[in-house]
Amino acid sequence: MDHPNVLVVDDDENILSAFRDFLRRENCSAVTALSAEEALKEMDRHTIDLVITDVRLKSQSGITFFMRLKSRRRDLPVIVITGYPNLIGGEEVKALGADYFFLKPLELDKLREAVRRCLHLNSK
Repeated sequence: MDHPNVLVVDDDENILSAFRDFLRRENCSAVTALSAEEALKEMDRHTIDLVITDVRLKSQSGITFFMRLKSRRRDLPVIVITGYPNLIGGEEVKALGADYFFLKPLELDKLREAVRRCLHLNSK
């Protein structure tokens, strides 16, 4: 695997930009989407190795997207993030099949470790 493709779904362009920079430093290719609909189209265009999605998206909840995603690709690792812990908790998300759950603001060291584990990359 040369550069794993990581699909990041968030309705905030600034967050997508930060993820592009973060993933580039991790030798990953970032595929970004501002909505669940756009994310599903990107999944048809690219081979995706990991998905990072926000819980709150404009037109469809990140959890609804996540459920649709898991019905298509049960084996795909998913990291769920949110700035709204009252919407859904980590245990609920993991029960639905998420690999990791993080609250914003993100702790980059923990996120980096989760990305590396999901992609089976050696820690540096």
